[in-house]
Amino acid sequence: MKGDTGMADRYLTMAKTFFGTSHPLFNAFGVEVEEIGKGRAVMSIRPQPFLAGRGGGVHRGVIVTLLDTNCGLAIFSRLGDMRPIATIDLRVDFIAEAGAGNAVTSEVECYAVKGDIAYVRGRASTDSGDQLLATVSGSFAVGTLGPAFDSSMKEKGGVNG
Repeated sequence: MKGDTGMADRYLTMAKTFFGTSHPLFNAFGVEVEEIGKGRAVMSIRPQPFLAGRGGGVHRGVIVTLLDTNCGLAIFSRLGDMRPIATIDLRVDFIAEAGAGNAVTSEVECYAVKGDIAYVRGRASTDSGDQLLATVSGSFAVGTLGPAFDSSMKEKGGVNG
């Protein structure tokens, strides 16, 4: 983020805390933040029986949740802070089903911010990266009403301000 490794480490720590142990849904899903910086974020989710669809792989609804969440994380890394955002439009096109036992990795890029709108694109694939499962594109409102994520983390003692 803006060439500052310390800042990138700080946001990675914040993101891992918020999107992992501090958030009940993401904690239950087992979401892992793998990479964040310069408008790009990578998250993954490992297969668990309660997240499986009919075919035994990670359910499409879980994949949409992972992609939407990762879009937000990519936006935060592009902005350099974690001010509130809201999904305006999110398009997910499914190409293939996740196979039973496969973890899912999501890679998203925030490629533009114009005014108070951020634009993203990305993909979900098997953890080995050899099978494309879905693509995502969308737009998000930046600076929406509500608490900033980093200020709520500071209140919980999760981040040194």
